Amino acid sequence: MWSALGSVLLGVLGWLITSFFAKPLIDFLDLRRKVHEEIVYTGNIGAMQLGQKEDRAKFDEAVEDPRRLGARVQATNVAATWPLRIFLSRFGYDLGKAGCGLIGLSNSLHLGDGSRELQTNWVQKGMKLPCDYTDEQLKTLCKSRLSREEVPRQ
Repeated sequence: MWSALGSVLLGVLGWLITSFFAKPLIDFLDLRRKVHEEIVYTGNIGAMQLGQKEDRAKFDEAVEDPRRLGARVQATNVAATWPLRIFLSRFGYDLGKAGCGLIGLSNSLHLGDGSRELQTNWVQKGMKLPCDYTDEQLKTLCKSRLSREEVPRQ
């Protein structure tokens, strides 16, 4: 009798852990992998694709994909189960920052003003991915960008 009851209780506990923590965690890790892949893929997409008709479709896809992933990251942030939310916050993930960064990256793919690098850094830090730029490199980039803006144009 007790062994049957114990087996049922352990089965229910296993199902709860799987449904409310393990499956959402696996989904998050898969999303994180896709985000990293997208950042690497869009690393060489830029404004030059806008001028070439045959590359315009590639550029449009490169703009759409980070935006879609950003929406998925933000939806995961909003809809995460409480065990996953606790896990992500304890380990330093910031899905809100990463989602906004992906949407910002989508908006800045055609720009050469350094905002693309900043957005990429937000995503990488929010998702705890390897960073392409150090904080010092980003500060230098921002300073050079500001100095270019201060020069009056004729």
